[in-house]
Amino acid sequence: MEAGVNRLIFRSLFFCILLLTAWGCGPKGARLQKSVVPADQTLFNSGSEYLNKSQFIKARLAFQTLINTYPDSELNADAYFGIADSFYDEGGTENLLQAEDQYKNFIVFFPAHPKSADAQMKIISANWKLMHAPGRDQQYTYKVEANLKKFLQEYPDSDYIPIARQYLKDVQERLALSDYGVGKFYEERQNYAGAQSRYEEITEKYPNYSAIDETYFRLAEALEKSMKPEDAAKYYGKIVAGYPFSKYSDEAKAKLAQLNKSIPEVDDVLAAQNKANMKPAESFSPLKPLIMFSEAIGVKGEPDRYKLAKETMAARKAEAASALAAKEKEAEQPLGTATIEAIIIRDSTGNTTTSTTLEAGTNTATATSDKNTDAKKDSDNTKKK
Repeated sequence: MEAGVNRLIFRSLFFCILLLTAWGCGPKGARLQKSVVPADQTLFNSGSEYLNKSQFIKARLAFQTLINTYPDSELNADAYFGIADSFYDEGGTENLLQAEDQYKNFIVFFPAHPKSADAQMKIISANWKLMHAPGRDQQYTYKVEANLKKFLQEYPDSDYIPIARQYLKDVQERLALSDYGVGKFYEERQNYAGAQSRYEEITEKYPNYSAIDETYFRLAEALEKSMKPEDAAKYYGKIVAGYPFSKYSDEAKAKLAQLNKSIPEVDDVLAAQNKANMKPAESFSPLKPLIMFSEAIGVKGEPDRYKLAKETMAARKAEAASALAAKEKEAEQPLGTATIEAIIIRDSTGNTTTSTTLEAGTNTATATSDKNTDAKKDSDNTKKK
């Protein structure tokens, strides 16, 4: 009997423990199930974390594993971009070229992705990091120019467009300066045909070059020394007509006189346009030779053009938002109020004077009438009649 009671108690106790366990673990298990992060998201988060810590190989491994294991994941595009960023951030010639290929693949696979324009801008920036000084090989400078033209053509609605236009102007200035240096090198060695070729290339490809007036003058001199006075006169005339502010203007007039050519009139409209393209004179700095030398040997690197573009775009948006907010605040200002005050004064003789004052902001108008005087005038008029 006692053994049966003990078994009953033991079974009841076991059942209670089982219920308590089920009650305690059930909701907790449900909560844990809800908090589980999808595997593709976990891989992406790991890759992003490694990238932020500059652990580039681990970042690429995590992103590539995501792409290979979950080919239909919505995070694949960002993983491709992350792989490209890992090469871009690691830097160095090989990594930057690898980054360029990855960004190109991103644009091919995801042409409508919101980051497509960013990928093209990073291709530009990667090649910009590889550009050399104007006196050295310009292969990467030409690549930057080509990719900027591609950006302007394929992303006309991008917020980067004004920045891309300025970048194109900057890079073409560098290419023109490179051609100018080669032309001057030929000219100093009396290879006037070679100098003419380089100077003409500048006038055709880079008409907005900041030193185009000097280029015209050197080209004219090379043509003159090559026994081509008619062609030389054409470029001397361009300086006189379009660059009256140039230090070469008076000399160009003298050259035309020596060649028995007429001196053209100044085109004021053209001169104003040309002056806007001229680069302002730089102030003297004793450090300038050192800076130029460091740029020539590649010690002084270019700023990250993608980062600079992002910062510039953010600053312009903030400025536009601030201007819009100020305009809206001004529109919400209450209209001005007007106050009308009437004062009636009666003196000891019984004459009554009424004074009315209108106040609107700082403007005050006062009108005064004397009732007794008006009545007296009416009485006099009656008597005359």
